[in-house]
Amino acid sequence: MTDSSSCTPPTRSLISASLATPALRADRWLAVLSLARKWSGNNAVDIKKNLSSSLGKLDELEKFFAYPGAQLLDRLKNCLIEDDNKAFLRLAQRISTTIVSRKYHRDASSWNMDDHEDEPLNRLPQAITHLKNTPYFEVLSVVPHAPSRWPIIQEEARGVRRPEDDFIYQPVVVGNAQDALTGILLNPDISAVVLYEGFAAQNAVDNPLLAAFQSVIDFSTIEDDETLVLQLAQAIKKIRPEMDIYLLSDRNIETLAGKPESRLFNRIFYQMEEPLELHLSILEGIRNRYRTPFFDNLKRYAQRPIATFHALPIARGKSVFTSNWISDMGEFYGPNLFLAESSATTGGLDSLLEPTGNIKDAQAMAAQAFGADHAFFVTNGTSTSNKMVLQALLAPGDIVILDRNCHKSHHYGCVLAGALPYYVEAFPLAEYSMYGGVPLRTIKQALLTLKAHGDLERVKMVDLTNCTFDGHVYDTRRVIGRVPCH
Repeated sequence: MTDSSSCTPPTRSLISASLATPALRADRWLAVLSLARKWSGNNAVDIKKNLSSSLGKLDELEKFFAYPGAQLLDRLKNCLIEDDNKAFLRLAQRISTTIVSRKYHRDASSWNMDDHEDEPLNRLPQAITHLKNTPYFEVLSVVPHAPSRWPIIQEEARGVRRPEDDFIYQPVVVGNAQDALTGILLNPDISAVVLYEGFAAQNAVDNPLLAAFQSVIDFSTIEDDETLVLQLAQAIKKIRPEMDIYLLSDRNIETLAGKPESRLFNRIFYQMEEPLELHLSILEGIRNRYRTPFFDNLKRYAQRPIATFHALPIARGKSVFTSNWISDMGEFYGPNLFLAESSATTGGLDSLLEPTGNIKDAQAMAAQAFGADHAFFVTNGTSTSNKMVLQALLAPGDIVILDRNCHKSHHYGCVLAGALPYYVEAFPLAEYSMYGGVPLRTIKQALLTLKAHGDLERVKMVDLTNCTFDGHVYDTRRVIGRVPCH
């Protein structure tokens, strides 16, 4: 057993240092709406002053989001300056409800500058309304140009859209690396980044996240534009590994493309290339991530006219839809559930036990999404998966430090593996009739007790539930860092 100090706790997550979230943003807009309603009924100077202060704070956040954008924000400020409290209320109502509901993802009218009443929100899910919505995302452009040119860059990005595009996106423009990192932290809708070589490293205004960024990028070591581009791309990949990154450069792109570091970029463009090529590349990158090999294949399978001679109670729904007694089952589930019945041995859906086609591709994509080397699908739920993991990691006679409040599948997994559970207790919260987590000192005491009996080397696992069934969450990094390694 090594000294616990050798297992140093991981550094604090950069994401945990973020000072704002989409939920906080929505709360701030709802606070503006509340003040707007008060101002509409009482044209008091102090209310107007509070509104001005609230909008100023929102400015710091809204530059990292495509909606509502500079034009709608300027219009809202003008209503405040002109003492038009009625128009201010209408626009604040429209913007705040659109942000909370994400209506701008699916309704282009949300971006209109027209002064109109906000339409009633359709809260029904897409599956019920049968309305076809194009998936929406945002693209962050990091540019060296003056802010006065940013609207031109945004209009250029919108101008290359085509009706046949699979996805729709809106541009977000910033002018330095600090703001770029802040943007990908705060805005989960950003799914691609375009770097225009020549942008600045730091913002002239103090950024509260600057200290946190030091763990992923050292601005003091940046010597030239190429170094800055590569370091920013590396930092983006550390924070958001799934992000597509595109580089626009106007010098020696062949040399840069030949360097190993260039693998960070999905594609490198010469700055003067056709904007449509960049647009199509962005869509292709999203399309590759949007792809679901097994589900896509299952939908094609359900559309094929396949004869079935086994699993006859299902038989692609024929026995259900023609039944005198259970046709309501077909009405409830719909035809697709039965058409996608996959027990047929006629082929076309790959093998779960020995995948070579779409299931293999899907598992590889899942592993990439989780940051794992491999991922495996199972046909059962979490209980079976828990037993599989325990049997894979344990051998007969191994000892498991096990939370007594874990799901019973963990206990069954120990039985199947021939492992021995060493139960530890969560602390009680009698006032609320619930239990919390297992304290670190309890886990350490269990290890010390086993060490005293000469059984420490048999301990192969610490098995805790996070979050607990009562909703308590462990500080996972702290637990991993404080539990002695051996």
